[in-house]
Amino acid sequence: MNDKELRDIIREEMEANRPATMNLQDVVRTAVQETLISIGVDSSDPLKVQQDLAFLRDLRQAHATVKSKGILILVGLFLSSVTAAMWIGIKSALQH
Repeated sequence: MNDKELRDIIREEMEANRPATMNLQDVVRTAVQETLISIGVDSSDPLKVQQDLAFLRDLRQAHATVKSKGILILVGLFLSSVTAAMWIGIKSALQH
């Protein structure tokens, strides 16, 4: 038995055992619903899913904003500290 004959036998068996009502759209719909459920998303209310995703987007954007502003503040503090230390050093050197 060659590969082609084996594939034909498998295809015939799969088609014979597949329910007549199952089509590609049903398979995709079921796969998507099971995937969403497996990651904890209830797909029965699409508006809630959209609201949850919008909240997550807002949270991600807020996190990015806070992170960039925080880094800017830290750099500013560091530069201010270095400038103050240099100023104190220069004043001290000029007084002696």
